[in-house]
Amino acid sequence: MRLVLVVVVLTLLALSPVLLVDSILAMLPSSSIQYDGGSISLFGLNNGPWVYALGMSVSGFGVEAVATQGRSLVSVFTRFFNSGVWLIVCLATILIISIVASILSGSVSDAVKASVFSITAVSVLGIYFLHRDLKPLLYGLSLRTVVVDDAVATLSLVIIAGTVVNIIAVAVLSGVLTHLVLTLKPPPAPAKPTRPQALEKPVETGTGGARRGKVPPLGTPPLCPNCGSKLVWKPEESRYYCEKCQVYPEDVYFSI
Repeated sequence: MRLVLVVVVLTLLALSPVLLVDSILAMLPSSSIQYDGGSISLFGLNNGPWVYALGMSVSGFGVEAVATQGRSLVSVFTRFFNSGVWLIVCLATILIISIVASILSGSVSDAVKASVFSITAVSVLGIYFLHRDLKPLLYGLSLRTVVVDDAVATLSLVIIAGTVVNIIAVAVLSGVLTHLVLTLKPPPAPAKPTRPQALEKPVETGTGGARRGKVPPLGTPPLCPNCGSKLVWKPEESRYYCEKCQVYPEDVYFSI
């Protein structure tokens, strides 16, 4: 249950650039990209989440080299987002996720799992909105189908490649920070063992304690010191009795 809570919190943190996109876009050069006489709007949550995931994958921008027919279109997108702003957003998000994971998680493995899941979730959403929103928008610019398909496929690779790097970074950082937190955290005070109530009762020893018991103190009945026959335990008397001599031999108790 704790792991699920950490995953939810970290996923919301990873999505925070998307949820706060309007304020982030204010720092960017423009809220739209001009290409081939048309305008590609990047403003608002309706058409933008794929772009913000792309921005979170700064380390994947080098993949644009694989573009063929859509190289020019891909270069426009990567130049637009390849700025210090998105680099800061990416690094800050990874750092915040790692710190929160180290504080909330109870183990290194939980912190790594939650961090990796949150980054992956953002990238999956980015690829989903890229194909749902951007692709139809590009078709509206009267571009050739092969150009649009190649550009969308390349941008998807940009997100995936950047996600792999981000996953490695957040896994290592969250794991190291969690290990430090758990190491520096003072160990819990050892719990005092509770003794069973039966063990706390005083146990009487000696002749008197044996006589007051209802259970024979010896597993094997002793022999009568007078006639040598086996003695019989009398629970009501809490003593051994010799039926032959018809006495309670006291010498037996000095040997118990």
